[in-house]
This record gives sequence, structure tokens and C-alpha cells, in this order.
Amino acid sequence: MSPQTRAPAAHTATAAPLLLHRSENPWGASPRAVEAARAELLRVNRYPDPSHTALIDALAAHHRTATDRIVVGNGLDEVVLMVALALRDLGRAVVTEATFQGYPKSLEAIGLTVTSTPLDRYRVDPAALIAEMKKAPALVFVCNPHNPTGSVLDAGAVHDLCDAARATGSHVIFDEAYAEFADDSFTSALPWAREQGNVSVLRTFSKAYGLASLRVGALLGDPGVVARTAAVQDAMPFHVNRLAQAAARAALADQAFLEQTRTRTATARMTLCACLDRLGVAHLPSQTNFVTLHLPGTAPEVTRQLLADDTFVRDTTDLGMPGWIRVSVGTPAEILTFVRRLEAALTQEAIR
Repeated sequence: MSPQTRAPAAHTATAAPLLLHRSENPWGASPRAVEAARAELLRVNRYPDPSHTALIDALAAHHRTATDRIVVGNGLDEVVLMVALALRDLGRAVVTEATFQGYPKSLEAIGLTVTSTPLDRYRVDPAALIAEMKKAPALVFVCNPHNPTGSVLDAGAVHDLCDAARATGSHVIFDEAYAEFADDSFTSALPWAREQGNVSVLRTFSKAYGLASLRVGALLGDPGVVARTAAVQDAMPFHVNRLAQAAARAALADQAFLEQTRTRTATARMTLCACLDRLGVAHLPSQTNFVTLHLPGTAPEVTRQLLADDTFVRDTTDLGMPGWIRVSVGTPAEILTFVRRLEAALTQEAIR
């Protein structure tokens, strides 16, 4: 197990470790969501709705689409595996290098051939993905906003990828887990997913909505793809527990709290970037709730130094980005503590 992913279970409550390695929401969930989950504790003797009807109704209203275009799962990790199983007859898959590892792990686990396209200056290269689609139809996963770089595709790139899906008989799945954090320059693929059979979008309640431990994710797309994915899901019913379903509905209804989270995250991200600039630490521009730092030659050791100081960050070497670490945007107090510990780690490395 890598240093940055080792669970902090051994730490005492007074140690107050900084958990900046999983892109979690430090502001927490909407109080309405917490209360909704608490109320469901009185009914834990009853199975949850296996069809997720009320939650799907709420998602359909929020995203202005039909209920038969939505399937819900136990977090996006599960949804990725389910849709991969549903569309495995495409025979091959395409992902980018340096991306969320849930894609290749699920795709390879079910026996699909996976091709990776390189990033272009730490950004998704749509031309490379389209070139692969033109070779043969494929199941394509595009992380936008991109994890772990924090970049976003422009509107033209999203349009071109959706057009290429239709023209080549491929299916493009846009993972928009971090969409709620992005500014107005972000272009969602939801308009295509509402109308086009070759495009789907993934959304989650784990990030901006602050429900990471309850595990709720959704796929929005063509009714045929949704039906095939739901058929896979039927093999193991009761995917999303009743607390999670209730909390997700309440969180979705509290858009004022979501907007507050977005604003606080953007402000904290600017603070973090300003502190990194002061330290002379290069970093990538981000539209998410994390920032990726460039520490060539020292990233693994700095990660270990930070871990020794109860600070968890994500060394991205295993994601194909050696020399970089991804840091979640924390609260102002967490940022100040992190910057102080990072400065100490960098100083220790410099005098070695």
C-alpha cells in the first residue's frame, strides 16, 4: 500500500491528521442531507428501494431529463463497472493516460482491451481519443474536469468527441465527478447525453455534495444503455442504502448549500495557490477541489515527510505522473497547516 493511501486508523483523535489525499469536501454535507439520513435510521430494518425511484425522479428534474435516462449505483466506481459490463460487446476501450484508475481496472477486469492516449501538456487530448475511435468502435472514458490535473475540455472538444462517438459507433462516457466545482468555462456533455445514444455522463454525490461515505453515483444517457446497465445491476439488488438515497435527495434539493460550498472551495483554492506561489512550488491550474503540485525528483520523499507529519497527500506516480502530488483543497485552517508542513518538508529535502 502506498504511503499516501495508508489508512490513518492508527492516529488518535488528538493527532488531527490532515486528510488531503482523496479530494474530499472539507465543508461537509448539507444539514438537510444529514437530517434526512438520520431520519432513515428509524427504518433500517427495511430494505431500501431497489429501483431508487424517488432519487431518480429528483435527478431527472434537476438535470432536466427523463427518468429512463438515469441509473443510480453505489458510487461511481460501481457505476463504471456496471456500464462497462453493459457495453462490453464493443470489445475495446480507450482511456487517457494519467487518469482515474477505476476505468482501466474495471475494463481490464471484464476482459476488454484497453488503449491509453497521452495527455497534451497535462490536458486531455481530444484528437488522440478521436483517432482511436476512428480505428474501431470503442468504449471511451473521458474525465472532465480531469483527475488528477484539474483541467477542463473546451466546448469545441466536447462537441468533437460527441460527434466522433456518433460517427464511429463508439460510446463516450464523460466522468463529470468534479463538474460542480468548475467555473462558467466548463462545458458539460449533458446536452448530448439527453439527446444522443452514444454519449453518457457520470455524476456523483461524493465530491461537492459531501456524501463520500454514503456512496451515490449516477449515469445519465441513452435509455437503451441505461436499461442494459440496470439489467447488470439487477444481479445484485439493493445497491444504494436507504440513508444514502434520502441524503442524496435532500442534498440535491439544497442548492443554496451547494453554491456556498462552490464559493468557499474556489476561495480556498486561490488561497492555496497563492501560498504555493510564495513557496515557489509550481502547480497546475485547477477547476476542481484539488491542486496538483510539481515536485520533480522529490515528490515521493516529500509525500513521506508529510505523512510523518500526519499529512496525507496523493503522490501521482502510479497514475502516470511522477514528480507530482495532488492536494485536496481544505479549509483555510487546513491550508495554513499544510503549507507550513510542506515548507518544512521542502526545507528538510533541500538540506539533505
